[in-house]
Amino acid sequence: MLQIPEQVIELWEKYGVDEEVKRHCIKVAEIALKITDSMEKNGVKVDKNAILIGALLHDIGRAITHDPFLHFIKSAEILKKEGLDNKIVKIAERHFSAGLDKHDAEKLGLPPKDYIPETIEEKIVSFADNIVYGNKESNFDNFIRRLDEIDRKNGELKWLTEKTRIRVFKIKEEIEELSGLKF
Repeated sequence: MLQIPEQVIELWEKYGVDEEVKRHCIKVAEIALKITDSMEKNGVKVDKNAILIGALLHDIGRAITHDPFLHFIKSAEILKKEGLDNKIVKIAERHFSAGLDKHDAEKLGLPPKDYIPETIEEKIVSFADNIVYGNKESNFDNFIRRLDEIDRKNGELKWLTEKTRIRVFKIKEEIEELSGLKF
């Protein structure tokens, strides 16, 4: 059973994070730590604490909004305001899907900046989030199917889902190579 740091519990309570979001974040953290452990066994240096805290708090912004295109920005704002390490703030800010570049952000009406996972910690949490559906571990193929479903329901976002597919396959490839795991 995953040990939840007191700092995380306090922030969840302060912002009124609902139980469903907490369970989701716990599952993301479990998968992210499994990936991290495999990478460490292969000699990869990873900030395990940043991954734990970042995964558990990546969706804290959902206490304010469930808008998929805003919650990660709100998460980062909260974590920054609370004085968390910038590494953890960036994990939250860059976890959405496989990231958004500045052009994507502008097109979606978001603050114009890059939200693409850069560090291995950011990539691990982003990838783990993609293979969790609700509070259950899903798989990479189901994530791709969800992108296909978005295409069918809202063709106006096809430009984004196409970019996401390219980005997420690159992240998957890197994580598999460094961890020895297959998704």
